[in-house]
Amino acid sequence: MKFNRIIILILDSVGCGVQPDYKKYHHENCNTLGNIYKNQNNLHLPNLERMGLNQILFGTKNNDSIAGKMIEKGKGNDTFAGVWEMFGIIFTKRFRSDKKEFSQKIIDKINSHLNINIVGNEYISGFKALDKYYAEHVKKVSPILYLADDGVVLLAAHENIIKPDSLNQMSKRIADILKDQNISRVISRPFIGSPLNFTRTDNRKDFLAIKNLGNNSILNRLSQNKIKILTTEHLYNILGGLPDVEHIKGNFNNKDLTKIIIKSLQKYNKKSVLLFCLQDFDMFGHKKDTSSYAKSLIEFDKKLPSIIKFLAKDDLLIITADHGCDPTTNLRGHTREFVPIILYSKLLNVGRDLGIRSTFADVGQTICSNFNLPKLKNGVSLLNDQI
Repeated sequence: MKFNRIIILILDSVGCGVQPDYKKYHHENCNTLGNIYKNQNNLHLPNLERMGLNQILFGTKNNDSIAGKMIEKGKGNDTFAGVWEMFGIIFTKRFRSDKKEFSQKIIDKINSHLNINIVGNEYISGFKALDKYYAEHVKKVSPILYLADDGVVLLAAHENIIKPDSLNQMSKRIADILKDQNISRVISRPFIGSPLNFTRTDNRKDFLAIKNLGNNSILNRLSQNKIKILTTEHLYNILGGLPDVEHIKGNFNNKDLTKIIIKSLQKYNKKSVLLFCLQDFDMFGHKKDTSSYAKSLIEFDKKLPSIIKFLAKDDLLIITADHGCDPTTNLRGHTREFVPIILYSKLLNVGRDLGIRSTFADVGQTICSNFNLPKLKNGVSLLNDQI
């Protein structure tokens, strides 16, 4: 059995239960989906539940689904690490996750190379950083730098103070400067508004501090076999901006991205991998907004039949996630969780429990198996035993 297109929908942060190794990341138990169900009365996601979510979360036997959950084998705990693991790169060492600032020596190096005067340099959540350092940012006309877990450095600037293009150039250069500091990426975070009412704009960019990851991943195999990847600018940046990855420019909320997914299914009929990440869930997870998180899940669930409607007979749909971000906990960052894995195709026999997969790389191995590509070092195809 061979599929012409494999469509991967990553529900950003929609984890489904704490991994055994969670205490290496945080000491609070977590279950993003499970706790949202507990905290939102009568939450019902009929389409996802029918496709296997009930089986994943509650152990309810489902003869109409092909579903299970995956464990993250690598040491990362964000979208960057999760997506790369799906594509065959497993990080065996965790990126910088110190709850402290960079040394003054490193900040001096950045200031010297960019001829700026960095503001901030603190492990702090985004909106708190903007409110705390905005006045200094305006006074010095210099970007706000703050840090998150998993080697993420963020560089923020009000669009009226520093234009997004200039901020992007700074972020790219800082990613190069910090490449020996166990950093994964620098995120450029332009914003607008006024104190206590700031809004991040859609001009976000990600700049990797690690080069040539594609060489040992599935990306190289796809390129050599002239199989295209279509994705959005967000994941294009996370994948290193490789020339063989076709992308749709812009950053999109879930509603707009759903329209793009449907449009892409109608127009893009080549042998390909279509990769999309719905990011609104993660935003509400970080904001600790359980109600809005649940509402976003409901909205996606309602749109799911519209996506399925435009799947061809020889398409394979994979629905999964990249990490957790439990909004019911007191944790600032992502939560270390299993993620759901749901398959759908008109060609597949339903009623199969995929069990607990030992790595996200099973997704990449599935792509390799389908397109007759050389096997990845890690992972087992999700299509094994399918007729």
